[in-house]
Amino acid sequence: MVLPQAEGPKRDRLIDGYRGVAVLCVVSAHLLSYRIDFSRLPGAFQIAKLAAALAEMGVQLFFVISGYIITTLLVKEENRTGRISIPAFYIRRFFRILPPLLVYFGALFVSRAAGVIHFDPLTVRNSALFTCNTGLTRCQWWVAHTWSLAVEEQFYLAWPLLLVLLPPSRRVIFLIALLALLLGTFLLVRPHWHNNWISFSCIAAGALYALSPKVRDWVSRRASYSAWVAAGALFALGPALFLKPLLVLTPLLIVFVLFAARDLPLVSRLLQSGPLQAVGLCSYSLYLWQQLFLGRARLYAELPPLAALPVFVALSFFLIERPFARLGHRLSAMVQAPRRPSPPGEPYEATNRA
Repeated sequence: MVLPQAEGPKRDRLIDGYRGVAVLCVVSAHLLSYRIDFSRLPGAFQIAKLAAALAEMGVQLFFVISGYIITTLLVKEENRTGRISIPAFYIRRFFRILPPLLVYFGALFVSRAAGVIHFDPLTVRNSALFTCNTGLTRCQWWVAHTWSLAVEEQFYLAWPLLLVLLPPSRRVIFLIALLALLLGTFLLVRPHWHNNWISFSCIAAGALYALSPKVRDWVSRRASYSAWVAAGALFALGPALFLKPLLVLTPLLIVFVLFAARDLPLVSRLLQSGPLQAVGLCSYSLYLWQQLFLGRARLYAELPPLAALPVFVALSFFLIERPFARLGHRLSAMVQAPRRPSPPGEPYEATNRA
């Protein structure tokens, strides 16, 4: 199976740039909705709608990126070793997600003990069990953002196993059928504030782009600045107006917006700019910690200074996130199959390039 070049020896800077865009959408939304009080200003309702749309767009971008990156890396592993190691995948996932999250939980309990914030400890348990997207458990403000982590963890409980079980010739067909089922269900059921059906379909759409050369070729051949702007506008209008016909197109619109940028030099250069790259690299830590700093004033005994947020993000990224992610990769390499030999006369790397 031929795959696009993604994270490996060199990071995919376009993806890092979009990670920066996604997390800035979430941070901006929380600033406008909660930390800054616009309730007494004219147009407060419109500001709140804009903020809600921004937050939804940011998380949906993350979902498509996640589906693309994880699927690409899993199938590259299959090409390299002859199989996908499920234990190795979950080791990487554990060390990538849990250490920063557990440190964040610890900071919540320290803040609670100091009287800075108040919450029911059960809400942290619900978050740790990745149930905040179900609507069946209570997740207060301080962990409400982990609904998106719950969506990802639930999807990745099944997807690597399905990749192992499905023959390569059936994977794309399966994803198309899954997308049709998820989006069709979304059209039929009553909407919820975090749209699980759209969320899961965004991850599936990212995986589809990773697996299908036809989809990648279709996006590349139709890439133009006018098409990119039009797709971006339609993507923004869906959450802003809650138009179901547009929302159902969200996963496909995001795929186009994300990957058509590879053929648009101006967009690509902007996404690879230094500031967006820096934000994108630490996007997970920023996503976790912004929740502690951007709540409504009434939730705090005393408002924390916003200037402290980048300090906590930097400490989380450099001291927790990056070292544990590296440890996870080292441990996963110990349980992966050895690299399978290249065919005679053919360099090994040729099997991993588009």
